[in-house]
Amino acid sequence: MQSFEIRRFAVLLAILVGTNTVLAADMELAQHITVPAGWKGEQISLPPSFAKEMQFKGIEEARFSPGMFQEKSDTFFSYFFVFKINPGSELTQKNIERELLTYYQGLSSAIFNSRKKKIDTSEFTCKLTKVMPVDPQKIYPQGLTEYAATVNWTEPFVTQKPQTLNLIIQAWTGKTTKDGYLFVCVSPQDLKANIWQSMQTIRDKFYRNLQQ
Repeated sequence: MQSFEIRRFAVLLAILVGTNTVLAADMELAQHITVPAGWKGEQISLPPSFAKEMQFKGIEEARFSPGMFQEKSDTFFSYFFVFKINPGSELTQKNIERELLTYYQGLSSAIFNSRKKKIDTSEFTCKLTKVMPVDPQKIYPQGLTEYAATVNWTEPFVTQKPQTLNLIIQAWTGKTTKDGYLFVCVSPQDLKANIWQSMQTIRDKFYRNLQQ
């Protein structure tokens, strides 16, 4: 059953990505991301084909935990993504909330529609709370802002049931390029679960790679 779900996700992902294309020059972002064996990933353009109403434009790099689409796994729907956003977009709390809500509404709708099912996304929510970044290693980009967030939505891939996702969001603007960045860790697990330490380790490595 698990292998069936993974194969089905691959088909659905192809539907979602559609004709999105990414320039070879944008592969630089992917080269900064290092993940353990078993993690899978994709790169797509922003806005994605499933959420064309998004105002952020750029690219997304996403990496999925080995248990991402296995309901009984302790890393079910645990993953992270990095948005690299073209200069000109303000990374305010209000704008990030709007863009992520649109993203998750579009994702759920696209998957349900592909299965000839209807979903009401009007009750989905995305709420951010600003928190103080903890950076003992002094590796975070200059001007980084951190948020804790929750997304309440209907998970469309496996359970097709309401789900609350916890998010840790870090946002900053590149000093020279003026590109905007969001590094977002996502999981329905409690923030004390092991998966959060795993994603933090990956994120720390990403920041060290950026400095090289």
